[in-house]
Amino acid sequence: MAVTLTPQEARVLGVLIEKSLALPEYYPMTINAITAACNQKNNRDPITHYTEADVSTALHGLTRWQLVSQAPPDRNSRVNRFIHEVEKRFGWSTPQRAIMAELFLRGPQTAGELRANASRMFRLEALDYVNELLTELQTSDPPFVAVLPRQPGQSAIRHGHLLCGEDSIAVSAVVEEAVDSAPMARTTSSHASPLSEIESLRSGLQQIKAEVQALRDEIEALKARRIE
Repeated sequence: MAVTLTPQEARVLGVLIEKSLALPEYYPMTINAITAACNQKNNRDPITHYTEADVSTALHGLTRWQLVSQAPPDRNSRVNRFIHEVEKRFGWSTPQRAIMAELFLRGPQTAGELRANASRMFRLEALDYVNELLTELQTSDPPFVAVLPRQPGQSAIRHGHLLCGEDSIAVSAVVEEAVDSAPMARTTSSHASPLSEIESLRSGLQQIKAEVQALRDEIEALKARRIE
């Protein structure tokens, strides 16, 4: 059965991989530490406000997928700590884990962005090397990464992970297209008043929300037809 994670599970898995590589002294992690890391404001997109109950539910789901397990008991602590099992489950190398963690934590990115952002976990010297890693992840069986459809005006190719299903890639593409085409993304006149700019931003945000919701409704309808 193909692994299909919820966004919360992907964020938690990304946190465990990130800390194991970037801050091994704080790994394995408690539920409290995972919650704080999920909700931190740097290196995260979107910013979340998960509770410990949310994280506990995500850990339970990841355990069912054999992607997370409890660490061996610590004689100095009775608090449960958790580790990821992606190397055992998927066979990802260290640089591949860094790339996937970055996609889990910050969403679709270009190869250049991944090189810069993932280097806090593993030093990625050259852009060609990042592209090789992405190709490996795209051509594996099953594939773990896909290229997002290029939107009008975009020159760089963006990559997203597939562990939340192909629908998540479609949603990301629609959000990016909405951001590019919405009034909030257009250059405002130098004579525009602050109030008119605020209204433009609000209008653009509402348009993005409406388009994303429409896509989600369409995806749910397609899933319902498949079940029937």
